[in-house]
Amino acid sequence: MKRFLGLFVVLLGLGLAQSPGVGVYSGYPTYLGAQFQSDTLRFGVGLSYFGVAGDAALILQKNPLQSGELPVSWYYGAGLGAGIYWGGGFLIYPHGLAGVELQLPDPAINPYLEVQLGVSLFNFTVPSPHIAGRLGVILR
Repeated sequence: MKRFLGLFVVLLGLGLAQSPGVGVYSGYPTYLGAQFQSDTLRFGVGLSYFGVAGDAALILQKNPLQSGELPVSWYYGAGLGAGIYWGGGFLIYPHGLAGVELQLPDPAINPYLEVQLGVSLFNFTVPSPHIAGRLGVILR
């Protein structure tokens, strides 16, 4: 356990985040959500067709892409999401994530597209593949 905790602290210190700020996003399982990004951590919460969902993500690395005039970068990380269903029950989904972010100079917004792959656990009983994604905008 101490090794895992030590590795987590090192990765947290080495990670390069998406651009810091607040934003909005849409995707699956959260169809409309708000997020807060600070350094390497991102927190999001929103509404979905099934209920309320939220997640926390750790951005482990961010690298620039050659794209011409506009700065584009790609990133990857790990996250943990959870949802509460309107009719009862809950879902947790640990996942890996990867995305592409475009940094616009004016206005100071960063649109991004992200894919998430992991495992969903409904009421801690039924594991199934978790494939999700989001399209969002970060306001710097």
